Amino acid sequence: MSTSRRSERFESTPFAKGLLREMMAGRGPFYGDWHEGLSPGLREGLDGVLIEDRVRPHPYLAARNSSMAFALNLFLPFRLGDAGPLSTLLSRELGREVYVERLVFEYGGPTHVLGEVAGESPTEDEKFTAADVAVFVRDAEGGRGVVLIEVKLTEGGFTACGGAESNGNRRPDVCASADTFFADPSACYLRHPWRASRDRRYWTIFADAHGSVRRAFPSAAEGGCPFRGDAQQVMRNHALALGLVQAGLADWWAFLLVHHDRNPDVPPPWDAYVAMTADAERFRRVPASRVAEAGSDPVWMAERYRFGGTR
Repeated sequence: MSTSRRSERFESTPFAKGLLREMMAGRGPFYGDWHEGLSPGLREGLDGVLIEDRVRPHPYLAARNSSMAFALNLFLPFRLGDAGPLSTLLSRELGREVYVERLVFEYGGPTHVLGEVAGESPTEDEKFTAADVAVFVRDAEGGRGVVLIEVKLTEGGFTACGGAESNGNRRPDVCASADTFFADPSACYLRHPWRASRDRRYWTIFADAHGSVRRAFPSAAEGGCPFRGDAQQVMRNHALALGLVQAGLADWWAFLLVHHDRNPDVPPPWDAYVAMTADAERFRRVPASRVAEAGSDPVWMAERYRFGGTR
């Protein structure tokens, strides 16, 4: 679960293989019914939430190492029950007192914010950016905040950009050079992919926030476009957070990565992205066990996801 309706990289890392073995414990890699992968106390209210949030269940939701199930297990307790513990957790992680007002799964905001799809809502075949979880909060001064959350379980990184290899890309030189990209971000293939109905607004959002895309990423390395690899997925959600504020839907934003405590592969590309952006103070990285401990069934979660490890 993460950026919705996009192709996933199924690269099985040593950590992913090891954790799946632990989670299987002699059983198969899939549940017979995907509801079995959810904490028993959450199953009754789950389907209503998915319908309300218009969540499209992932084809691999029944897998024992499903990131979508992981996100639901972590955050659904605060949607169906008391959100107070999540308010406390976020206040501690963000360094400011906040109170949770609403929690939404697979949140992409109004489609005009990023301009990725043609209409007011995406069709079945349209790809669009969505945060795994969006938490709408109020701070002590009454300010409206939106906290976007990316959840990772056994992934080896983030979704890379496919634009450089696309047959529709007429400017591969932009992908090959960071200088060329920053000199004219509007030439980026992501701005208007082949068959797109309108321009995507990523680079406009960053320019509006910082004066230019280069100023938004002052520490981007020389070489190829900095968004060809893992940074592409993080960038899209970063743009979504900024765009929601620019659209007047929030006064401030933050972006959190919640990852399995033992996953060694996801933090490095996240940290590399944070290091090159001018908004680094808005990013946080949180081990998933902290979220689980604040939820309704931390013992079940620790056993289900082997936070401590068994081998």
